[in-house]
This record gives sequence, C-alpha cells and structure tokens, in this order.
Amino acid sequence: MPFLFWILVTLGGAGIYLLRHKDQRGTAAVAGVFLMFWLGIAVGIGSIFGAAFHVFDAKETAEQIGFVPWNATGTGAFQFENAMGDLAIGVAAFLCFWIRDRKFWLAVILIATIQFWGDAYGHIHQMIEYDNHDPDNTGLVLWLDIINPAILIVLYLISGRKNQDAIRSAPDEN
Repeated sequence: MPFLFWILVTLGGAGIYLLRHKDQRGTAAVAGVFLMFWLGIAVGIGSIFGAAFHVFDAKETAEQIGFVPWNATGTGAFQFENAMGDLAIGVAAFLCFWIRDRKFWLAVILIATIQFWGDAYGHIHQMIEYDNHDPDNTGLVLWLDIINPAILIVLYLISGRKNQDAIRSAPDEN
C-alpha cells in the first residue's frame, strides 16, 4: 500500500517540521504547513510514483484496476495517458515546497481535484456498470481519490489568506 506510506510520510514530515519551527503556530499556520506537505508528498510524490506504476508496471497495474484482458500490443491504451496526467500533477504539487504562492497552490488543488474526482467517478462507473470490484478500482484508491482533494480544499480554506507570508518564508528558516 504505497498510498498509505506517502500519507504517513506526509504527516510525519509536517509534524517534524512543526517541531523544528516553533514559530509556525496557530490554526492557519499549522494548516498551511500540513497543506504544503500534503501537496508536496501525498499528492506530489504519490502521483509521481503512480505515474511510474502506470508506465513501468502497466500490465499488473491494469489488472489490479480490473482492466483485463490485456491487449495484444502489451500496453493498456489508457496507461500512458493516465501516467502523464499523474506525472504532471505530481511535479506541480511537489513544486509547492518551493513555490509558496497561494494562487499557484490553488491551481494545483483545482487540477488535482478535477483529476482525482474524475478518477473516482470512473472507478464508481466501472463498479456499477461492469461489476468491477478489483482492489485498485473500488478499494483504497477510490477512497483516496475522493478524500485527497477534500483534504486539500479544507486545508487551503483553513490556512487562509492572512497566512500567505508565513507560508512563503517558513521552510527557509532553520
């Protein structure tokens, strides 16, 4: 379950960061730190790894989602396109560690939300229409496709506009 691993790394990283940066206190500041780590690790690195699975382990990934039989060319038609979408979101989200602009973060959140909620719709459609209950179609992946954007939106709203300067300067401090 690589997805849970990245969430644990996210929570641990944000927790360690907050222990080291005692000036990052208050609801908005803490939410801003968790948002940065959730974007950078849970969405960023997690999506980059997701892209790698779709490219380098495409057959097994497709089978775990329930897209079988595998076609004769050895590639799933959706695999590479899905991988590039995951890679684009992952790179943009990972850049949030260095680009501390709330408008940039909002753009990344909107793109990730459209992608992940769209993926969730696709998983649910496959479940209802084709009785596809494979682990990576209706298991944890489905729930993370729904929950991850919701977490990003809530953290973004809590972090608020007044916290923008603190987010921009926070990681540069020792």
